[in-house]
Amino acid sequence: MLDLDRIASDESIKVPASLKHDIAVTARALEMSSKEEDEVKKTHTHHHRYRKILKMISYPAAAVAVVTIGLHLSFQDSIPTPKDTFDDPKMAYVQMEQVFGFISEKMNTGMDIADVAEPVIDKTINALR
Repeated sequence: MLDLDRIASDESIKVPASLKHDIAVTARALEMSSKEEDEVKKTHTHHHRYRKILKMISYPAAAVAVVTIGLHLSFQDSIPTPKDTFDDPKMAYVQMEQVFGFISEKMNTGMDIADVAEPVIDKTINALR
């Protein structure tokens, strides 16, 4: 420390007039770079957190996908393919006529209900206008 005091008190050393200004500019630049560095660290931490979350989600998701595909492939062979229920085409035709008749009855019932409801709906729409 004595050497620093001796050098500081030596007036034969010429100090440039702009030294104080240069030191202030350098200090401001260091301060600004420190702030920018802090921002970069915050951004990096933010992105790092999302990467960590993505890794935590992607590995289990991949495992679930592999297990699902494996189960699908293993059960695919055990599902029996449907067989014809009628050996006689005429019997199949009769059964289809019965099914279409049943569907037709249900459609007619639905249409009757809709026909009754239509005037009520029209009246409601007109009242809202």
